[in-house]
Amino acid sequence: MSHYSRARTRKFLYQMLYADTFSKVEDESFKEAFFSWVFTSELDEEYLKIMHTLILDNQSFLLYTVGKYAPKFEVENIDLSSLIPIFIWVTEMLLLPEEIPAKVSINEAVEISKVYGDDSARKMVNGVLNKVLGDIDTLKAELQNFNTETSTKIIFKK
Repeated sequence: MSHYSRARTRKFLYQMLYADTFSKVEDESFKEAFFSWVFTSELDEEYLKIMHTLILDNQSFLLYTVGKYAPKFEVENIDLSSLIPIFIWVTEMLLLPEEIPAKVSINEAVEISKVYGDDSARKMVNGVLNKVLGDIDTLKAELQNFNTETSTKIIFKK
């Protein structure tokens, strides 16, 4: 029986999304390039595929969310080391059919920002996610009425 590591999968998702900012990533060749050795735990392939698709398809809403909850920053100038963990968390909370405890997911997002960013990334991710968590019901309602076709902002190549 395989033991999936959701934490490892989130880090891989981060790397995959980061690569998507430069060109469309081919899933299998990307995995081969980064994971040519054997791990004691495997990636949660189903979660990875679902999350990757949800983030790419909803990036306009995710950018809107960051802009709303980090109003002191211009979204276009925020480093990816801060954006991607926020995108992962918001997607888990609002779009992923599986229910994940919010605090667990926040802790994972902050850990990812520590690995790939600096202290300011960690602080920003933690601050934004705690603000979003406090306003999650409002954000869910906004998601229902959000028109992704009117926004031209994108980060990731599809």
